[in-house]
Amino acid sequence: LLPTEESHERRKRFVDKIERILNEEWPDHEIKVNLFGSSMNLLGTSTSDVDICVTTPWNGLKNITILAKGMKKHGMQGIYCVPKAKVPIVRLWDPTLHLACDINVNNTLALYNTRLIRTYVSIDSRVRPLAMIIKHWARQRVLNDAAKGGTLSTYTWTCMILNFLQMRDPPILPVLHRIPHEPNIVNGVDVSFYEDIDKLEGFGNKNNESVGGLLFAFFRCFAYEFDYEHNVISLREGRYLTKEEKGWGDTGKGWRLLCVEEPFNTSRNLGNSADDVSVNGLRDEFRRAVKILYEKESKESLRYCCQQYTFPTYNNRA
Repeated sequence: LLPTEESHERRKRFVDKIERILNEEWPDHEIKVNLFGSSMNLLGTSTSDVDICVTTPWNGLKNITILAKGMKKHGMQGIYCVPKAKVPIVRLWDPTLHLACDINVNNTLALYNTRLIRTYVSIDSRVRPLAMIIKHWARQRVLNDAAKGGTLSTYTWTCMILNFLQMRDPPILPVLHRIPHEPNIVNGVDVSFYEDIDKLEGFGNKNNESVGGLLFAFFRCFAYEFDYEHNVISLREGRYLTKEEKGWGDTGKGWRLLCVEEPFNTSRNLGNSADDVSVNGLRDEFRRAVKILYEKESKESLRYCCQQYTFPTYNNRA
């Protein structure tokens, strides 16, 4: 699952290429291209899409259709705009470097999200393999498409995993927002957290759970233990909040069964991409995973657990 050196290099070349194109097309606007997401948070694979945040003081790219036209002019393919998303994006394919990419403009919060995830992943050696396995399982079981599939984004899955590790007994991860640190306000949001990884070395050593044991416990937690009706997953607080204290309990206002607090913009529910039908489907998948890992107890159990989901076919009957 881990990315190759060639994959890293290709991504670097891609970023340089996009930055060159943008500055050629719209010169003198201080346009910079920043990688974020799995390419930067230590949780990427060789096949991961590229996530890019374009930063510029110029407002001309606020209309992403203008950005899309510029990309098409320079040979990008499969261009698709999502202008009405919470964060508008352009999706495209680079036929030369064989990379799929999502581009947003000035969503700098994504850069801090990435830094937060990378810091957590660096604290304990179990975090990366556990997250990589769960991400692979979610993709294989078609549970990882917030935009089109009505399930959960990779970022949401990652916040759930990190919070789960904060709540083990003893904890494997600390709560970085709760350790004293200097505030850093960007666009009205405090994007700061404790970042001195060296001082956190060995934090989770009192917990001797294996990656395999943690994987089973994660599935069991969300299959049978987590209270979907009342609780909110909070990476920022390192615990479960209640929907009542968040004011997220009124389903008539669009609040979902699964609530995951965004760690910086705490008014945002990352679970909103999954409706109640999808969440019940997720719970079925968690139960399936628990059953397989409990009953099989062999090297093949994980492979079977991560077997590609195929949608049922229905024969038309007259």
